[in-house]
Amino acid sequence: MRTKLFFAFFAVIAVALVSNLIYERLIVRDFDDYASGTREDKLYWILASVEGSYSNDQWDLSALHDTAHWAVMLGFDIRVTDLNDREVMSSEHAMIMLSPVMKRKMQGIVDLGSASGEYDSHPLYSEGREVGSMQVRDLGRQGPITEKQQMFKRKGREFLITSFIIAGSSAVLLALFFSLFLSQPLRRIKKAVETLAQGDFSTRVAAGSDGDELGKLSGSFNFMAEALQREDALRKRLTSNIAHELRTPLTVAKANVEAMIDGVVEDRQKGLENVRIEIERLIGLVEGIEDITKAEASFFTKNRYTLINLAEFLENAVTKLTPLATEKGLYMNLDRKQELVVLTDSDKLERILQNILTNAIKNTSSGGVTVAYEADKEMFSIEIRDTGTGISEERKALVFKRFYRGETSNGIGLGLAIVSELVDVLGGKVELKSTAGEGSIFTVRLPLQGK
Repeated sequence: MRTKLFFAFFAVIAVALVSNLIYERLIVRDFDDYASGTREDKLYWILASVEGSYSNDQWDLSALHDTAHWAVMLGFDIRVTDLNDREVMSSEHAMIMLSPVMKRKMQGIVDLGSASGEYDSHPLYSEGREVGSMQVRDLGRQGPITEKQQMFKRKGREFLITSFIIAGSSAVLLALFFSLFLSQPLRRIKKAVETLAQGDFSTRVAAGSDGDELGKLSGSFNFMAEALQREDALRKRLTSNIAHELRTPLTVAKANVEAMIDGVVEDRQKGLENVRIEIERLIGLVEGIEDITKAEASFFTKNRYTLINLAEFLENAVTKLTPLATEKGLYMNLDRKQELVVLTDSDKLERILQNILTNAIKNTSSGGVTVAYEADKEMFSIEIRDTGTGISEERKALVFKRFYRGETSNGIGLGLAIVSELVDVLGGKVELKSTAGEGSIFTVRLPLQGK
């Protein structure tokens, strides 16, 4: 990428150089055209003045002298001849006729000896008939006008060269800056990808600005690395937990079968019943694994934030589980307060509520479940209060662990573990207050405007 950037900026420099050369040629050409046009205007004025010096079939030598003098001042060496090719007036003759002071001044401006080349002949007319001709050639000037013309060309050329040097140097510096500035984050991402490919899922890159593509790329990479790290940890933990959970029912079933084969168990019906119970436990475990697989699919999906009316959302969640509570003779209430709009992932929040409410109903034999909510400046909280059996102090630290089951639980211990992990994905936290025999209060706190 750095090489491409360098070539891009050098292409800009080359274009700038070509543009400067073309611009310089155009300026010089236009200036030369301007100078040529000015010369033609001066020459036309001299011709008109010389023709105006002829009247009544004779030349006005005084007027011719003044015209020849001005011709020299304007940078022309002229000769005026009649129809017989006799010289009537010339620049040299006009200089001789000047006073000594004027002659010295004129010699400081022009040098008649500097004229070179052939004369250009121009016919002279008076009242529609030809009366002579004027021969013209340019003089080499020593005065400030020619110096200004040369200075204009020189300064213009110097300006273009200077501007090109400044533009070229700036382009080179910008090429260095941008190549380093733009390629450095890409190099960091490339190095992080290589580290990730070697199995180190803890690698991260600086997020940078979220407004540009590199910042978004860094954010996407970090999300991917975090998801892979979490998935790897969950895979190892899940494999270990499943192996542990499968070992017990399989061992019990194997022991019962071997006992029946060896005749140790006389009541074969009871032995088969024990095997059936363990098989059902295995089936329940497999179903639980399917549930957690679905839940983990959402762990590794980017949060899809939408605005929801929290009161209506909670009311729908309570309504869905009310029949389950009614079967056990329990009530389900929503303490509906002010309307509250929050930005969150509704799918994940629904699974969180469903797992907590289901767990509350399962562990409550009388009374019921109450759901309340509130918000502060940055967070909103959902409180689920039940009148169930409660949780002892020593068990509070275990209920959010995978495959942990209470003494009276019929599940496989995944519901609250999924709750904890989903709340963490949403950038919040879940708190538990409970006393054995007095019920439990689960409080889910999440950001008002998403993570």
